[in-house]
Amino acid sequence: MRGIAIGLAALALAACGQPRSQQAEGCVLGAAHELIWTDASAPDIVTAQAQGPSCAQAMLTLEIRNARGASLWAFTTAYADLVAGGGGPEAAPPVSAAEMDAFLAGWADLSAMRSSELPAWREGEASPTDSVQNFSYRTPLTRAEYEHLRTRGLAMLCYAAATETSACLIADPASGAPVVIASFGPSAFRASREN
Repeated sequence: MRGIAIGLAALALAACGQPRSQQAEGCVLGAAHELIWTDASAPDIVTAQAQGPSCAQAMLTLEIRNARGASLWAFTTAYADLVAGGGGPEAAPPVSAAEMDAFLAGWADLSAMRSSELPAWREGEASPTDSVQNFSYRTPLTRAEYEHLRTRGLAMLCYAAATETSACLIADPASGAPVVIASFGPSAFRASREN
């Protein structure tokens, strides 16, 4: 018994002089939030996770799961792309674990809105952007599809998808699968996408 105790003490002392592992020094954090989106009787779960060699260099994942645990949507991006518009994580200032925890809690804290809150895409206009000022809207849908889904007032979630850009999801009424109905950002978003 005494030999085991001496062996454990020797291992503990030897470990004190060893460098910490990359995982121990890295950034592995997460936050979760419940919301009603796909099923009024059972909340969906939104999780935001960060993983990387440092929090400034972390890859972020936002995932939405239904109450049964099935993944409905996942979005992954670099922290630097989401908060600083890219430029590479090497030049990014340090981000503490507390700062990343606060960021993830905010990112996961989505609220359900209605698709009818999106701007109309008026007949003859190139996109919904022509109906509003100061923001640019893009959609992968045709005008008829967009207007059909927008006017139904479906439950919609919008999340930060890039610096000054949000993407909005609805659950397709026919399949239940999430669909990006629109993304939007300041007018500069329009200029950067058109060039």
